[in-house]
Amino acid sequence: MATFDEAVRAAKARHPIDENPFFRALADESFVREDFIETQIQFLFAVVFFARPMAALAGRIGRPEDRLSLLENIDDEHGHGNLRLSHERTFLALLSRLGVTRDDVEARALWPEVRAFNTTLAGAAVMDDLYTAIAVFGFIEDRFATISARIGRAILERGWLDERSIVHYATHEKLDEEHAEGFYKLLRGPFAAHPRHAYQIEQGLELGAYIFLRMYEDLYRARARRALREVRGPHSLADGWYLDR
Repeated sequence: MATFDEAVRAAKARHPIDENPFFRALADESFVREDFIETQIQFLFAVVFFARPMAALAGRIGRPEDRLSLLENIDDEHGHGNLRLSHERTFLALLSRLGVTRDDVEARALWPEVRAFNTTLAGAAVMDDLYTAIAVFGFIEDRFATISARIGRAILERGWLDERSIVHYATHEKLDEEHAEGFYKLLRGPFAAHPRHAYQIEQGLELGAYIFLRMYEDLYRARARRALREVRGPHSLADGWYLDR
């Protein structure tokens, strides 16, 4: 039987980043700057939402010592109490440096591609097997470390920003490796202990791989969309988006 770390490597091999059209376009420089920025405005709404289902998941973990790594992750999402350093604010800062105003963000309608990703996360966190849900979040954190490096490097190589201006992605290249390990350490023991647990965990790895890379693929395919709205404020009762002025 494979070990947990072998299962993670196998999931990565089955869902390669290089074959995703979003990252192919970044690598071959065919991604038009304006279209890339539009996808990043949408990705903001995934960043804003991510901590909420994670908090729900933390509440399902029985032992406080097991909850700690998730709670530390959630604390980091919120800038450790300094909201200027929260992930929402650092991503807004990146968008600003790319020429996106807060009014631009407020004017955008949420794409169903991002809503589908957020809703799947919420469903996994609240309703799915516990080990499956933990694996979903862990795998997404793991992949985002690599994805952050690629997006940051592409922004730099295309001359869209200089190295000092690339916030958020530069941080997550390292930080999310630590976040992923916080989830993974909860899974290694159960994975080895029982085939049923191993199956639940493998299901979570596959779901995390699928929904995360699928969102990027769908964002790329919708990159020319310019969906605006007349109303302002949250996109749903659940998403947590609110623009403070």
